Amino acid sequence: FTDEWMRMNPNAATSARYFTGPEQDALEGQMTPMTREWRQRRAALARRGIADLKTFGVVRLTPAQRASADLMQWQLAIVADGEQFEDFTFPLEQFAGANIDLPNALAVVHPLNTERDAENYVKRLRQVSTRMDEAIAEARRLAGTGMVPPRFIIRATVTQMQQFIGTPAAGNPLVTAFAERMSTAVPAARREALRAEVETITAAQVYPAWQRAIALLEPLVAKTTDEAGLSRFKGGDQAYRYALRRFTTTNLTADQIHEIGLREVARIE
Repeated sequence: FTDEWMRMNPNAATSARYFTGPEQDALEGQMTPMTREWRQRRAALARRGIADLKTFGVVRLTPAQRASADLMQWQLAIVADGEQFEDFTFPLEQFAGANIDLPNALAVVHPLNTERDAENYVKRLRQVSTRMDEAIAEARRLAGTGMVPPRFIIRATVTQMQQFIGTPAAGNPLVTAFAERMSTAVPAARREALRAEVETITAAQVYPAWQRAIALLEPLVAKTTDEAGLSRFKGGDQAYRYALRRFTTTNLTADQIHEIGLREVARIE
């Protein structure tokens, strides 16, 4: 099951270097899709994993195995249950949007220990504009339903994206991190050729994709407010309860968590 889970998420497989040989090499040349269809397939796989877990009789599991099964069940349930709330996330935002995740997957996470690693970096970089366009399409769909980020998030995201493309491509982190992290075992001439290719792709493909995202976000400023609560959306209260469960691992209510915060502040002060 884990093999299947990792095969459908090249970013995770690359980060963990989960497989070996040709299969791992193929995955390290791919970028995980950012489509609704991909998220639905992942949720379906999570539900199947939950069903498979139920076939393991609790009686014949050791305490450690039961703890592992409980943890896996919780993790998969979060993914499966989250499918109904996926419209309450923003594909483009300043902390965890595609505009952050895509550069991070390459400049920070992608391994660059060999020449082949560098070649796979170039392969993945060529897919960044496609993945960004997927996020743009999803953001456009959500905006059409009224699901628009608050104004301060849009402004922060636009500013961040403008800064990202505000220098010549040679100075962009996608290029500089690649050049700095690439193994010195790669011959110097080959290193420079690969760096130049990364610079070209960044200028010709990545920057235009970021400009398309900015063009989508900027007009939305006038269509939203600074109100940040999910309660402004229909079903927002259920989405917030799900988020609390996801990020706290508890079933505490918002009021209960707020009271804990007040008590902790009083204790610390």
